[in-house]
Amino acid sequence: MFLFSGSVILDQPNLCKTLQVFEEWKSVRRAELTQFQKQVEEQYLSNVERQLERIQNARNARRANGLANMQEMDKELDTHRAEHGPKTRRVPEEGGNEDEDAEDMAAEDELMEEVLGINDGINEDLSKPSDEAVTDGGEPAPEEAQ
Repeated sequence: MFLFSGSVILDQPNLCKTLQVFEEWKSVRRAELTQFQKQVEEQYLSNVERQLERIQNARNARRANGLANMQEMDKELDTHRAEHGPKTRRVPEEGGNEDEDAEDMAAEDELMEEVLGINDGINEDLSKPSDEAVTDGGEPAPEEAQ
């Protein structure tokens, strides 16, 4: 039996040999493709692992700096309060609960001052006259002079 493929005449023995060569070529190419796919997969996983490690290191660095940043912000807030005094609050002009709102805010301020330790030196001993309330002779000044 003869097959015509272009200008080549293939008979049965040549056809079997040609198919065998083709199958060998195809299996070699599949092996190369499989090897290439494994190589690409390894590179991809390596890149993913490297990127994940970089992200985790950055996150851990931010967490470690978090406490230091919070302490720095506390210092800045204390400095700001020392320079500008306590924050003034404006009572919203609503209905008849203005007195209650003002009392609530005053109670909140007192609680915050107590928790933060603000004005500890001022509230220690009210019976002792302050330096401003002493006259030149070292005696307490009368109430009107203060």
